[in-house]
Amino acid sequence: MQCARCGTPVDGRFCPACGAPAPVASNAAPTFGGVWPCPRCGTVYAGNFCPRCGLPVALAYVVPHRSTAGRSVLSALWTIALAAFLILLATDFAGLLIAPGLVAAMAPGISQGATTNPDLDIDRTGWTFQALGATATDAYRNPAGDGYLEMSSTTFAGTNPIGFWWQAFDVSGSRPFIAAVTLDVRVVLGDNATSGVLSVFVTDTAQLQAATEAVGSVAYPMDSDWTATPRFLADSQIDGPGRFYLLVAFSTTGTGLGTSTFVSVDDVRLRWTTDAGVILYLALPEPTRIFQTQDPNVFLVYYGFLVALIVGAGVYHAVRDRKAIAAAFTAPIEAVGRRLRSGCAWLAVAQVWLAFSFFQFVVIVVLASIGQLPDPPFQPTAENAWVYLYGLANASVYEEFAFRVVPLGLPLAVGSLISRVLELTRRGGAWRGRTTPSRHLVGSLRFLLGGNVRSMSSREALLASWAFLFGSAFLFGLAHVSGWGLWKFFPAFVAGLGFGYLFLRYGVTAAILAHFANNYVSSLTYMGIGGMGLELFLSLLYLGLVAAGSGFFVWYVLYAWRHLRSLWRRFFGGPTAPRAVPPPAGAPVPASPPYISSPHGSWSGASAPAPLPTMDPSPPPAEYVPTYRPPPYGYPPVRFQCPSCGWIEARYEGGRFTCVRCGRTA
Repeated sequence: MQCARCGTPVDGRFCPACGAPAPVASNAAPTFGGVWPCPRCGTVYAGNFCPRCGLPVALAYVVPHRSTAGRSVLSALWTIALAAFLILLATDFAGLLIAPGLVAAMAPGISQGATTNPDLDIDRTGWTFQALGATATDAYRNPAGDGYLEMSSTTFAGTNPIGFWWQAFDVSGSRPFIAAVTLDVRVVLGDNATSGVLSVFVTDTAQLQAATEAVGSVAYPMDSDWTATPRFLADSQIDGPGRFYLLVAFSTTGTGLGTSTFVSVDDVRLRWTTDAGVILYLALPEPTRIFQTQDPNVFLVYYGFLVALIVGAGVYHAVRDRKAIAAAFTAPIEAVGRRLRSGCAWLAVAQVWLAFSFFQFVVIVVLASIGQLPDPPFQPTAENAWVYLYGLANASVYEEFAFRVVPLGLPLAVGSLISRVLELTRRGGAWRGRTTPSRHLVGSLRFLLGGNVRSMSSREALLASWAFLFGSAFLFGLAHVSGWGLWKFFPAFVAGLGFGYLFLRYGVTAAILAHFANNYVSSLTYMGIGGMGLELFLSLLYLGLVAAGSGFFVWYVLYAWRHLRSLWRRFFGGPTAPRAVPPPAGAPVPASPPYISSPHGSWSGASAPAPLPTMDPSPPPAEYVPTYRPPPYGYPPVRFQCPSCGWIEARYEGGRFTCVRCGRTA
């Protein structure tokens, strides 16, 4: 015989694959246009269960098994896609294990610095003025101990430069460098001067040439009191260690000869640093820094922790799920459902990665086809590859804590704690579970690291999980907008949903692995390993996986829809059993319902059971004192009957029973 649920050959009383009861052979399976009478109560219906007594049709009739040709093809495609993903994942871990050598060599050179005497409160040490106009003059003013630099020149017709203040500074350490300039400016335009322009330059000489490009400029169409300029970035001008020059220049535009224009500058500061460090932040909703350091020792220890955590997470899930992985790959060829729902973290990581990678690829192709795809904010080179690899590893780990543990796991843990406190309060502080009340309360902390939400969880927990899942994914998408642009929100949002699902179902370590698999796809090419051959191979492999990801994306959309629909029914009810069909003309309906002696035996019509009693759905009175005592171990469990539909099977959730037919909680 074959199992009516999964098609596995069955020799005993139960299916060895899914546990379903073995079907009872029947020489005559009476059907009437797709319906059949229940052999226990006589109700004629269409579906898998009798709507009156709940008898599964598989226990009464042999249901013809559906064709497995399509399932076999899907299983073959699933196997190929997962095998290709494992190959790509091997290159990811190879890059992760090679990168520490590069990072450790460059990390001791992390350094920072700034220009000298930015406040100018004592003197003008470090600053030199270079006149560009015939009447240009300079001065140092220090009223009340608050010094500043000044330049001035007579107004002439046309555009005329006054001059510039400059200061030399030295840069040392590991590349890449980032630099920013800030200053305060006051402008008093002379007669016949229509406007002025302040320009800031970072050059490798103390001369201002016509082709020199400014790092930033501000136009002044009228007089201006002391104001701070925008923050000017000078990353591209500092391409390595050496001596550089900061220049602050001003030019005027006038209609004719007029009085002098005066320009004052203060708090002129350029800060430079190696673009690497340990930064901790919170998403509120924009990332807000709470800790930052560029200490090389702290940096190396933190990076070692990141690598160890990623490798440890991979080994942990590989060892823990080794049997589930083997069972999924060795399952019968037609059992594609067992592969998709293996319950294995590593296989779920692969499926989720394939799904959201397909969506991201579609978005990129659409934007590129219409010419709206912007350049990425960071281009890896031989000089900055070590920082890029560190940043990708850091994002794989820390972003899961910032966007999954805090906005998703923490609210669920707090909600679970409140629910357990209220439960203990209702019971007067007593707890009849296997643990003490204090350990029962501490158990809510398990939600912090995820992996505790299942489809059989309470409906309140599932509703909160869905709400916080979408909220954390929204924050995750929003955090990518500032660096990548608005187009990145939707791919990051979908990826956040995938990472959040893995967090809820398998824990934060599974979410870290999926994030790492996405970030380190091209890590070997960033380090120049393999040349064009490896880059071409990885590109073709990625395209093949993206094509396979279309099927996984559709499957997860349907999977989410089924879970949302089930959750809706658990809150608001809905038909969960097949509807009864009136018997067709001439259909034999037993006068007295037959009686089943055992779930695996033959049906007997010798006696009919008494009808199920109708239970009073009203609650017991307040003065009611139960006299029932739980039986000792080995006796049958407590009887349940739904007060709404009369069904006798239920799920036990949070101290209450939920009917599996109508979803009512009693």
